Amino acid sequence: MKTNNNQKTPGLDCGFGSENKALDYAFQLVEEAAPPKKREGRDLVVCSATEIPEGGRRTVADGKRSIGVFRIGGQFYALLNVCPHMGAPLCVGKLHGTHRPSEVHEYDPAFHGRILRCPWHGWEFDVMTGKGLYDRHGRAATFPVRVDSHGDVVVTV
Repeated sequence: MKTNNNQKTPGLDCGFGSENKALDYAFQLVEEAAPPKKREGRDLVVCSATEIPEGGRRTVADGKRSIGVFRIGGQFYALLNVCPHMGAPLCVGKLHGTHRPSEVHEYDPAFHGRILRCPWHGWEFDVMTGKGLYDRHGRAATFPVRVDSHGDVVVTV
């Protein structure tokens, strides 16, 4: 069902039309980003560490920026929720692995569950480092993350 400027597609919050459900879903997730648990200076207390399961994520917005926090291999990583390509909500993309360069018909799996694919154009980033896989200079912005003495995930912005 196509939409016009005055009417949204039923069941979709953003109204870009059924042909753009992925875009609708990405914007919906960004709009639903939770506020941080609290802010202390440059630190955003995101949530309890137990609230983000292994392989999971939480997106928070503090009014200035949106940040995605990922739990991979028992560690936490934070990325700015903006793709450096065209500003897409990067942290709502899919997590997967990739393959190292190899001979024809040989596949060498690598980085399982830590490659984040932008939902708009498919640009890929290593969540642990922010490094883009598309060229040697590309990168997504990262932030330091720690678990404090209360068991909360804290991102320093």
